[in-house]
Amino acid sequence: LDTEMRFDPYLQEAYQEIDPANARTRIGARRLEVIAMLDIDLDEEGRISVGPLASWTAEQTGEGPMLNKALFHLRERPDRKLVTYGGSAVDAKVIELAAMGHDLALPKQLCEQFGPRRDALHLDLAMAIKGFGRTWHHLSEIMLRVGVPVALIRNKAEPVDANQPMNWKSVREHCELDTLLTAIALMAWRRIQGDSCLHVRHAAYALVEGYLRQKPGVACVPLLRRQAAYLANAISS
Repeated sequence: LDTEMRFDPYLQEAYQEIDPANARTRIGARRLEVIAMLDIDLDEEGRISVGPLASWTAEQTGEGPMLNKALFHLRERPDRKLVTYGGSAVDAKVIELAAMGHDLALPKQLCEQFGPRRDALHLDLAMAIKGFGRTWHHLSEIMLRVGVPVALIRNKAEPVDANQPMNWKSVREHCELDTLLTAIALMAWRRIQGDSCLHVRHAAYALVEGYLRQKPGVACVPLLRRQAAYLANAISS
């Protein structure tokens, strides 16, 4: 799962009125704009199946109905483990606050205690990689180490500007791409945990190809096609 959000000017101003000494914008002032989920399966022999890529935006319905659809999507898949990158600190917290504001019940993947335990229903990959250390890695760092080109991750750190009109198509594609990048990072992490049948390049190739089958018209297709060709060549050589 990945989300895109931006600060709500009203919530920012309201909180500033309550606590004028606090100049930092609180996470509770964020509103969800896009939610995306990519469904993948990994079997015991290291074979990857890429399922549906689903995404929802607040463009037509607003935050509440969009979130309701996304939560229903998770609730329909009670056997699925939810994977985020840094989600326990940001995405899940904003989802919780939004659910409170819109009177929505959370699916069990978001009701469980967060953490890197394999038996948990929500795996925060950033937390699992950090472990008991003090170093947090940005997802882009991992992508660079596993060979994802800079062009695919160049704009990852740019926030959505609440003062500018929303380019819904672009933001949606950005959010969907982040689910693919999170999936690649997950496979790399699973590999170093001892999944001997899993290989990072093979996994990345399968994920990229599965993504392209569902999103043949997105702006990043040329970059993804080039990456798939590079991975195929690296695997066969």
